[in-house]
Amino acid sequence: MKYEQELAAGKIKAVYNNFLVDIEMPDGKIEAAFCGAVETAEICKEDALVLLQVNAPERIVKYNVHFIKTNSGWVMVNPKYNRRLFVEALVEKKMPDFLSCRNCRHLKTSEAQGADFELVDAEGEKYLVYVTSIYRKKGRTTLFPHNIDFFEVRMLEEMRRQAANGIKAYVVLIVPRDDCDSIKFAWDINPQAAAVVYDAVQNGVKFVGYSCKIEENGISLDKKMHIEY
Repeated sequence: MKYEQELAAGKIKAVYNNFLVDIEMPDGKIEAAFCGAVETAEICKEDALVLLQVNAPERIVKYNVHFIKTNSGWVMVNPKYNRRLFVEALVEKKMPDFLSCRNCRHLKTSEAQGADFELVDAEGEKYLVYVTSIYRKKGRTTLFPHNIDFFEVRMLEEMRRQAANGIKAYVVLIVPRDDCDSIKFAWDINPQAAAVVYDAVQNGVKFVGYSCKIEENGISLDKKMHIEY
């Protein structure tokens, strides 16, 4: 995925909540920006380097934070592009789990309680797919689940029902950073979220993970990652 426009560099000067930060631009001017993922609160720290994109130049908060620099590399923190990354990787045959799929339909919000896509493979079997990013890490392992909201609980319940009816239900975990080698299911971060995910796995919902390749002019899904339960 190529970036929609050239990214501007800056440095975080103040963090107000999980979504709003002040950025010091190269000319010394302070600009407000959105940082669009709740799970990145631990990454979003004062003095961290960021890459920004202009979102709405006529507004007070006109920037979106796309990347935050950590000690081990850049992390893409804007989840807006999850679906686009998935579709591009699907077309380019980068995901072993979906190599046989021929058709991809973007689901409406009202369909499948929040799942993103319906796929159909060469034999006519249907897949239900939800795509999300995960960020938290320990060493070179990404940990999940960090959190779960009401809508995701409903979506996983629907996926369980669909899996019971023979549809292949998948949650695709995107790791938008290049400093992790594997994914681990963790009970201790958020036990309630972990219980929901564990129940979904036990009832036919498959979780698969993919790393990202981050380059100067774009980002793309790279390799399948092992998930340890």
